[in-house]
Amino acid sequence: MDLITALIALEIIASKFLLSYISSYRPARPYEENNPLLRLVFKKLNMHDDEWVSFFFTVLLTGICLYLLSSVYTAPAFAAMFVLAGFYTTALNLGAAHSSYFQRNNFITRRLLR
Repeated sequence: MDLITALIALEIIASKFLLSYISSYRPARPYEENNPLLRLVFKKLNMHDDEWVSFFFTVLLTGICLYLLSSVYTAPAFAAMFVLAGFYTTALNLGAAHSSYFQRNNFITRRLLR
């Protein structure tokens, strides 16, 4: 299960990197964070939405989650929750990256914007 959680963490980071890279490469509109947790952090810190700051927060948050999974929350149920949440997060990041690259909404971003 440790290998699966590590691979899911790499998927989350890679998909967020792809989203950040495409968003900075094709600036059709100002970047707006879709993750409500990061949006709240940006609002509390009074920071503007930035795709690379968002990427580094994602790396930090994923690292903290992996640390907690390996030290505190060692039950397989927590790892399974992380895997399911990781698949969901990866799908959202890849959908947002696809939408940003082709500059039109797809079925994932239409669902997010509702």
